Amino acid sequence: MNFKKIIWILIFPLAFNSCKDDDVVGCMDELASNYNADAEIDAPCTFNTTDVLVSNPWLIASATGVVEGFETDLLGIVDLIPACTHDNLFIFGEDNYVTMDDNLILCENGEESLLDLSGTWIVEGNILTIENGSDTYVLTVDDLTNSSMDLLFDYNFDFNGNIFPIPAKIVLEKS
Repeated sequence: MNFKKIIWILIFPLAFNSCKDDDVVGCMDELASNYNADAEIDAPCTFNTTDVLVSNPWLIASATGVVEGFETDLLGIVDLIPACTHDNLFIFGEDNYVTMDDNLILCENGEESLLDLSGTWIVEGNILTIENGSDTYVLTVDDLTNSSMDLLFDYNFDFNGNIFPIPAKIVLEKS
């Protein structure tokens, strides 16, 4: 037997035995638009904003704003203005109407929510627009998962008739 044949006989089986199927990388969340049922290693997922919004009720996990360069809890400024803190429950209907329910509020006379985000809603890309009578809120949806999302917007803080625009963020989580 010649030397090349011996090498070929020894190496050929090793080449096939050493090959291993690579693990399949993909999104493992069934609610994602890029879900991969064969995935073995999780990868970033992509979600349809409308599908996620109507999937369940949402609660405010936090509401923050940037005031004079510092991030502050918007719900913690209630001593400055007649507002109540609350656990708002948001329900986005397939009929494009969102209901904001102050489900755990005990407001005193003259107090109200900082924002009333009830009204009609529409999503275009990552922009969520909510119209409530004469008020229109334009919110950028960021860090979207099937169980949480950040809503970024400019909040026009009214303090004694003076309007101060504040970059703000509301974090919503599944109820």
